[in-house]
Amino acid sequence: MRPIDLARVALLVLITNGLVHAHHGYSDFFDPKERTVMVEGTLEHLVFANPHVVMKIRTADATVYELTWQSPNTMNRGGVTVSTLALGDVLTVVGAPPRDPRSHEITRLCEVKRARDGWTWRTAQPFAPPTR
Repeated sequence: MRPIDLARVALLVLITNGLVHAHHGYSDFFDPKERTVMVEGTLEHLVFANPHVVMKIRTADATVYELTWQSPNTMNRGGVTVSTLALGDVLTVVGAPPRDPRSHEITRLCEVKRARDGWTWRTAQPFAPPTR
């Protein structure tokens, strides 16, 4: 292999390794079978796109949480579409909290409940009872 090709391969390995770690890096979060948290807030931001549905909610004390759900394909198969939730909806969310208590990210969502009509999405996987 020529030196330039070897350099390109090495660069590609470094770049993709970082992307894979960033995309599937759940080690900074608790396993939802061991610990979950519940947060209630108003939906301010929703991105229904690959690789994951991402939401931001603002709680009553003005804390903003970033929530990472499953992929849009998985959500669609489960009956959740881009129009299921709307900005301004008040949601109660249960998911895996970060190990860093200063972080306001929640991932591996287990339950999402809309206050106005009681609509609820719930994972089929078992999860620990939430704390607030």
